Amino acid sequence: MEHSILLGMLAACAAATTIKWLLAREADHRRANAQTDELLRSNRALRMASRCRVALLHAGSAEEMMAAVCKAISEEGGYSLVWTGLSMAGSSRDLLASEIQGTPAGRFAAAAGGLQRGCSCEGIALDVMSDAKSRLRHGTSAEFGYPSVLALPLGSASGDAAPIGVLCVYSIAPCAFDSDDVQVLQELATDLALGLSNMHAARSRRAAEQASACHAQHDPATGLASRSLFNDRLRQALVAAERTGRKVAVLALSMDRYRGVKASLGADACSALLMHAASAMKSCLHEGDTVAHLLGNEFAVILSDLINDDDVLPVAGKLLEAIKAPMRWQDNIVNTTASIGIALMGEDGGEPSVMLRSANSAMAHAVGHGGNRFRFVAQEMNERASRMFALEAELRSALLHNEMVVHYQPRAALGDGCLTAAEALVRWQHPTRGLVPPAEFLPLAESSGLIVPLGAWVIREVCRQQGAWRDAGLPMVPVSINLSARQFREEGLVEHIEVTLEEYDVPSAMLSFEITESMVMEDLDDAVARMNELKAIGVKLSMDDFGTGHSSLARLRLLPLDQLKIDQSFVRQLGSEQADEAICRSIIDVGHNLNMQIVGVGVETLLQREWLRAHYCDEMQGCFFGRPMAAQDFAQLLAADRPRSNTMLPLWKAINYKV
Repeated sequence: MEHSILLGMLAACAAATTIKWLLAREADHRRANAQTDELLRSNRALRMASRCRVALLHAGSAEEMMAAVCKAISEEGGYSLVWTGLSMAGSSRDLLASEIQGTPAGRFAAAAGGLQRGCSCEGIALDVMSDAKSRLRHGTSAEFGYPSVLALPLGSASGDAAPIGVLCVYSIAPCAFDSDDVQVLQELATDLALGLSNMHAARSRRAAEQASACHAQHDPATGLASRSLFNDRLRQALVAAERTGRKVAVLALSMDRYRGVKASLGADACSALLMHAASAMKSCLHEGDTVAHLLGNEFAVILSDLINDDDVLPVAGKLLEAIKAPMRWQDNIVNTTASIGIALMGEDGGEPSVMLRSANSAMAHAVGHGGNRFRFVAQEMNERASRMFALEAELRSALLHNEMVVHYQPRAALGDGCLTAAEALVRWQHPTRGLVPPAEFLPLAESSGLIVPLGAWVIREVCRQQGAWRDAGLPMVPVSINLSARQFREEGLVEHIEVTLEEYDVPSAMLSFEITESMVMEDLDDAVARMNELKAIGVKLSMDDFGTGHSSLARLRLLPLDQLKIDQSFVRQLGSEQADEAICRSIIDVGHNLNMQIVGVGVETLLQREWLRAHYCDEMQGCFFGRPMAAQDFAQLLAADRPRSNTMLPLWKAINYKV
């Protein structure tokens, strides 16, 4: 019995020992798990804080900074949803939700309603903004279905300034935030607020620096470039001109009646006059040119990328005309003129200060001669300008007194040699100089704007002449007219053509218009639209001098052309230059594949004609068949030949050549 009792006591002791061991082991496990959880939590907090601070250091903008911080808190901290809201200017009840990170962000956005749009919203975020204190909520009363939410103000560490926004962190865990979590997130919110404030300060500083630099480089009275910016751009223009082989001109300009306006109408009227001059000058210049206000009524202009010295003449004339436009000041009409001095690159070594000084000297000469004129440094340029302006005046008079005439150069089919069409070429029958070549007056007409009325006159004259030939019983052939770039862009071109065709009862198919590659490639979309307008009234379209510009096949197929004219520079070497022959073959093949007629221009020899004929070119134009001739001479050609212009069938389709 005693033995049994002893065994029982031993078993009880063993059981108690086992229980104590198990309890101790369980406690050790709990301590180990708690330590592990604490270590994981600490590591998570460290990773979150480290990633946030890296984002604060490397973010390039406030938006990027907030997005990176919210993403780091969501991903590293394991929180369900994180967003930042910034207070909207002028409102104490509106928050703009700048960044939203986590899932399901869509549900939050929908629940928040107008929050992203900055509309007024109630809740913990606005409570934090109102008293600048952190808010923590647990339980079912938390927002948007998340049991735990922590809202932290984005303000300074001292709490003196009002918060600029709020950082809100959500979790699906019922009690997700302990004191350590709150402390870490509060520190991150403070760092984020500091980063945003520093970035805002840096942005404000940069804006102030840019405004200061802009103020230093621009005249406050007119908004034009200052003297320092003018000198800098002139140096750049001269360096670029040396590299490209182009020309640069400096124009010094002063207003002739500035002192008189100031004496009679006061300083405010003079300020308005300066703005008037600035606006007038800017309207005359290209994008790459510079106009500066130097001092008082003195301005300076840089004309860059000029092809030759004469290109400055039309610009100087436009400046004089623009400044002459009257200005209304209160109840007064103020009229003024300008004096301009011009210095060209190379006359004085191309030094910026020397060029401006020379332009000022030339301007003084213009003032001394009564103003409202321009003068060059070099006397020969003044003489050339005088001749050009005299020629422009004569050209204006020629348009008024019907001194212009049209000559016609015939075109022939290469298949049978029949007359098929003609090109209208304008000539100037000067009363004392005789027939003036177009190379002398057409560039002047283009630069002065006279090309528009001259071109309109050519269209009317061609239609009138075609009607006269028809009334005389002669057959009609299509006549092509060259369009200048300025005419092509003229808004009333199509209407003028329609009215003229109707007035002289000429079929639209009897009129063709030739354009150049450069006119089309400047603005392809606009050019195609204008070409389609012309095609809509039934006239034909041809591309002149094809192969000398920068057309690509991709662009060519977009153009509604009826004809390509091979430039005479390629035709001239046919039979002797393989490269030119290859180019001509390519143009013929491409044109035919696009259903266009091909015309060889500048055909002067039998060899050239036979080469084009052998390679299926449709028509030829040149001295071999006929030189440009007066209307009465062309009428004799119409009477002698039987044109087959009515078919307008390309040679490669009309004739079956043997290859």
